[in-house]
Amino acid sequence: MAHHSFEHTTHHGSGSGVATLSELVGRSEPRPGRPSAATVVEEDGVKVVAFEFHEGDELHEHAAPHPALIQVVRGSVDFQLPEGPVQLRPGQVLHLTEGLLHAVRALEPTTLSVTLLLH
Repeated sequence: MAHHSFEHTTHHGSGSGVATLSELVGRSEPRPGRPSAATVVEEDGVKVVAFEFHEGDELHEHAAPHPALIQVVRGSVDFQLPEGPVQLRPGQVLHLTEGLLHAVRALEPTTLSVTLLLH
């Protein structure tokens, strides 16, 4: 497993707000045939998880317990949705409602950012 060092920089702005900057790529090492996942942020009703895929890795059909926003940071994936497949590439965002069945297959080495809306 590759070991990476991450520097999380927190900036305090005026007022009571806080901004946190975190790396998404390389947070974990995929296992053979399956992607890996690492929680990046879990605060204020939002959970961000970074998934790392090798080409051909799959997440079999499942449903998220919360609404989710999916973005490709690098690479590309096929999402199998009830309406049919959708290819997701950098620069796009896919919104999944709570409980929507879906599956994911990486078309190349890929990093996905999954933002779960917990409220």
